[in-house]
Amino acid sequence: MLIIPLAASAEDESPDTIVLDDIVISATRSPASISNVSASSSVITEKQINSSSATSLSQLLDNTNIVQILSYGSGSLSSASLRGSTSSQVLVLVDGERINDSRSGMADLDGLPVTYANRIEVIRGGQSALYGADAVGGIINIITKQPKKASAKIWSSLESYNTRSLNIEASKQLKPLSALISFSRADSESDFPFKDKYGRTLKRENADYMKRNAFGKLAWNIADSANLRLSAIHSYSDSGSPGMIGLYTPYATKIERSNIIKADLEHQIADGTSYKIYTSRRNSVLRYIDAQVPSDDTHKTDTTNAEFQTYLLQNTTMPLIFGGLLRDEHVTSNVVGARDRETYSLYAQQEFAKSLDTIRMAIFPALRWDHYSDFESGLSPKIGFLVTFPKLFHKQGRTAVRPYKQKTGGNELISIRSNIGRSYRAPTMNDLYWPSDPMTSGNPNLKPESSEDMDIGVGFHSRMLRINATYFYSRLHEGIKWTPDQYGKWMPINISEVNAQGLEAETQISFLNELLSFRANYTFVQAEDRLKRQMINQPRHALGYSIRVGTERLWLQAMALYNSRRYYTPENTKWLEPFIKHDVQLGTERKLGSYATAGLVIEIRNVFDAEYQLITDYPLPGREWRIKMSIGTM
Repeated sequence: MLIIPLAASAEDESPDTIVLDDIVISATRSPASISNVSASSSVITEKQINSSSATSLSQLLDNTNIVQILSYGSGSLSSASLRGSTSSQVLVLVDGERINDSRSGMADLDGLPVTYANRIEVIRGGQSALYGADAVGGIINIITKQPKKASAKIWSSLESYNTRSLNIEASKQLKPLSALISFSRADSESDFPFKDKYGRTLKRENADYMKRNAFGKLAWNIADSANLRLSAIHSYSDSGSPGMIGLYTPYATKIERSNIIKADLEHQIADGTSYKIYTSRRNSVLRYIDAQVPSDDTHKTDTTNAEFQTYLLQNTTMPLIFGGLLRDEHVTSNVVGARDRETYSLYAQQEFAKSLDTIRMAIFPALRWDHYSDFESGLSPKIGFLVTFPKLFHKQGRTAVRPYKQKTGGNELISIRSNIGRSYRAPTMNDLYWPSDPMTSGNPNLKPESSEDMDIGVGFHSRMLRINATYFYSRLHEGIKWTPDQYGKWMPINISEVNAQGLEAETQISFLNELLSFRANYTFVQAEDRLKRQMINQPRHALGYSIRVGTERLWLQAMALYNSRRYYTPENTKWLEPFIKHDVQLGTERKLGSYATAGLVIEIRNVFDAEYQLITDYPLPGREWRIKMSIGTM
């Protein structure tokens, strides 16, 4: 993982490696240099997204190894884990809009395309002080593209197992209006071979999928100090649901549809003072049909948001952000019934910064209050600390301080960061209202999960070398766990306590004016319950590396990912074996005259055809190939 991120110059960027962007929004709810925030953050830029062969957020994050991906297979559910968290403890956003499902608590990363993403921000550690429920492990925020000058682009990809994708994008600016539209589709048979429990080679059946996505944004520059933006996202997928090894569901299908409409107004009312007003509506439908069982479940979710945020003292060393949120969630399901949840929230964060010569110190206190209609209210505090200073060196017998110049990347910078806070996860509709039958029942008396977390880290950055390391610790209380009673009936109750601690470390070395670079990262996570048992699906050790040779016009990159043993029973009696997989990528981008560019990316994934699973009994493809071609205006 990328730990304790430091600002990088534009010269550091390459089309196929993750480079730290100058600006991050999610860490403070306002644009800030990534070297001036206390949170451990990573940013994947638009350039890196376009240069990747990935079509979904799960594929992109799996390639980067920024988060742990838990995948049920190609075209199926994929979710994320940060610092030993569960998938429902990671908050996923699109332009700040919550994507986590109110009924299940998770967000499907495989259903989120990256075609309309301008960049993706990953913030590690508890973030409930700014974003409320479900941000126990951290957040993933997709920042969508902004309309710009007249441009057009089309790209297409071909992959193994008859997988095809196509995307068309166009943008136009006619002051004071500008607009952007994007359409994408992906289809796959996904009939890859795998081995069952008896060692037989079978073909994965009923794993095909079809996905369609549309995105549009209209921006209106009302005045020099005011901007209005309207955006809409439509997603549709129809996929097979093949089931787990030994319990196949060859006739099951899953149909999903989602629509998001959002409007936001930003107004600079005075020097150093501005406000934003957001309003959005999201509706989604999930229908699961299995003719063999038989079953036909339909779950509908409608969410309406209204939010106000004020930014004061912007040009001082004490900028202040405060805001309020109203959210209404309505779930209609033939399983959990018709359920409503209303949320009222207030939040504030202020930065106190002080510079002494070339040393900069900052404190980031934050506090959020949330009131819910169906469970107890709560406060979420957090405070962050940041110290940055240049490297001390000896010259002619005396100690001198060499000032750090952020844009040149030529001098060294040392940073020390730390955060302490409290976060929580709200019970899901399934947890609260699952209908009672002889085998299962929901529990309307559940309390939210709560956790205290802290981290501390140090980083060193120079033009050729970057080394970062972070220690983190969290304790989860009132963990929600489905447990059988004395009669064998399963019900969620608040019993679990989980202690998670670990180390994240990353190094990057560049040679020959960026023609050759090497990156390695290591993560150790010890996430244990009260009986010292490791949490399921969580490797203690994860290691990744990449070696890149070339320029932006032509590059070759080799990547690898290693995961240690992962238990899939709470008693730690059964586990998935360790695995290591290697990927190779060759890419080029060329100018076509003065107005257009063309690109080509060829990628071989899992080069040595390793057999591995991320979720037990859900097989993943072996060796795969991908070819992505693009052409667009400059």
